[in-house]
Amino acid sequence: MFGVNEVTAQLAPYPAETLRKLRLQLEGEGRRVYDLSTGDPRIPVWSAIQDKVRNSLPDISQYPSVLGSARLREAHAAYLLQRFGVRAGDNLTLLPTAGSKEAIFHIPLSLIQRKGQDRILFPTPGYPIYRDGILFAGGIPTPMPLRHEEGFLQQPWNLPPEIVRDTVAIWINYPNNPTGTCATPAYFARIVEWAQAHNVVILSDECYVDIYDGALPESQRPPSMLQLTQKGVIAFYSLSKRSGLTGYRAGFMAGDPAILGPHTQARARFGVAQPDFVQEGAIVAWEDDAHVAARRVIFSHRVRWMGAALLEMGIQTQIPEATFYLWGKVPAAYSEDDVRFCRELAEKGGVLFSPSSWLGGGGPGWFRIACTLDDRESREALDILQGFCG
Repeated sequence: MFGVNEVTAQLAPYPAETLRKLRLQLEGEGRRVYDLSTGDPRIPVWSAIQDKVRNSLPDISQYPSVLGSARLREAHAAYLLQRFGVRAGDNLTLLPTAGSKEAIFHIPLSLIQRKGQDRILFPTPGYPIYRDGILFAGGIPTPMPLRHEEGFLQQPWNLPPEIVRDTVAIWINYPNNPTGTCATPAYFARIVEWAQAHNVVILSDECYVDIYDGALPESQRPPSMLQLTQKGVIAFYSLSKRSGLTGYRAGFMAGDPAILGPHTQARARFGVAQPDFVQEGAIVAWEDDAHVAARRVIFSHRVRWMGAALLEMGIQTQIPEATFYLWGKVPAAYSEDDVRFCRELAEKGGVLFSPSSWLGGGGPGWFRIACTLDDRESREALDILQGFCG
């Protein structure tokens, strides 16, 4: 009898698709829907990027290289130098990716040892692809709960020795999705010290590193793990949040050549090379900061006023300094059942949030609000939420 393997057979519906189906169902019923569930802001793409992509469409289409063009790699290197003071060279390999999702999913394939070190740590709640990539690579996904009382910071130094012994890598994600938490250089330094002491690779998802409160002084902007070390570190960057190119699929990886060198050979087999015209648009995006600053103004405004409104409702615990997410506590009447709360809010009020239980198997009792709608729609959604919570 034909069938699929155990991992595929046991997959739960992907959260974004579940929420999309719920939105389509509500719209099919003629309902007004306020979708604040997915991190896909509806802000027009900077026209210079669009123009470059249109003008770069080839008359003859050919296979792109997994290495990307020399000009694209130069743009990646220039970004790292300008943003973090990190200089590309013999100790740092750069590799373009088709966004960050596929890169995050694929990296465990080159790390899982399958002879002992087959465990990868990941934050929960968090991006579901951390866990899924580990599962498909044949590893053991090991969740690390993000707790409010610990500032939503992972604490790998508190793990039992038998867990650490079998760990090959750890996912770190700051600024954090979904909590909006930022990490300090001192915290990163402690992560590096722990990881190097135990021969653990650091996988640093930095896709939100350019989405922060524009009023922050330069010294307080979110750091990169690469500023501490490139040894045993792979950092992931994306234009999805920085430039709003979610549909273009453009990003890059940067890190230890001992890992990314061989992994490049693996990626040549995955079929994930960026089309040349996307590369041209990505070069424009990586080389410009003005359009990113303009997006930060929009996000900072939304996070501040929506966060203040949620604080007043007793739902939000703090206003984050980075990302465009707000992390709310489920009303007491729901006994921490975040899925039931979010479903009832959607079905009765047409407002969609992401329950924490759907975010990488995260702990119950929370929900994520993505500040992706304009002020008028957001205000209407919050008014519905306030009425719903009584």
